[in-house]
Amino acid sequence: MTSHPPLLAVLECDQPLDAARISRGGHSGVWTSVFSTALKELSLPLGSIVISRYNAEDTLPSFDTDRFDAVLISGSRYNAWADDAWIVRLVDFTKACVERKVPVIGICFGHQIVGRALGSVVNRNEAGWEVAPTALDLSEKGKEVFGQDTLTLHLMNRDIVRTCPSGLTILASTPKTEIHGLYQPGAIFTVQGHPEFESEITAELLKMRNDSKVIPDDTYADALKRIDRPHDGIVVGKALLKFLGVAA
Repeated sequence: MTSHPPLLAVLECDQPLDAARISRGGHSGVWTSVFSTALKELSLPLGSIVISRYNAEDTLPSFDTDRFDAVLISGSRYNAWADDAWIVRLVDFTKACVERKVPVIGICFGHQIVGRALGSVVNRNEAGWEVAPTALDLSEKGKEVFGQDTLTLHLMNRDIVRTCPSGLTILASTPKTEIHGLYQPGAIFTVQGHPEFESEITAELLKMRNDSKVIPDDTYADALKRIDRPHDGIVVGKALLKFLGVAA
């Protein structure tokens, strides 16, 4: 992408619960961990990518004064289809990134923000929640991008992107959700799942949302049975590094 290590602006769209916030340093911290492990497995220096951090509810990068080569829009408890001022501002910023050819990565809520910015309808999934480690059906492009035939990720979603924007390719799907990721080389890379989650993060979110009656008891019980299954978060991390031009 550039002659220097790419600077990835992580747009933190929520304050995570304790498992991610205290022990892992929030959204930026968990993504630093994912990329560090991916770089190590690829035998690349840890300084091959640099992460900067923005609280998206308050501040977004400035095209005039801030240096960034790509952006990552994090997950969030909020609705990507809502019209809160900061969410509308984030959608407009995402549109501007696409217009200026700044690569955009979207994770869960971020995936939905990208879909909305590119004209897709985003709303509640009538099929309900998808939670905990779940096997995704990869498209042919998904198999190419991730370098394997199957992919398992932690999920925590009940909203969906309804249609694939023009020029993009669907990476994965499940029986409940047709669009589990979007891709355009060098421009857009999204996943509906959470490559950055580990079991303790998912477990904490599940308990909180079950205690508040947001996630039904049967969904919660089923999720706990799968909570410790292996997942492919680092596989996604490696694919993102390739997308950013860090790895071949």
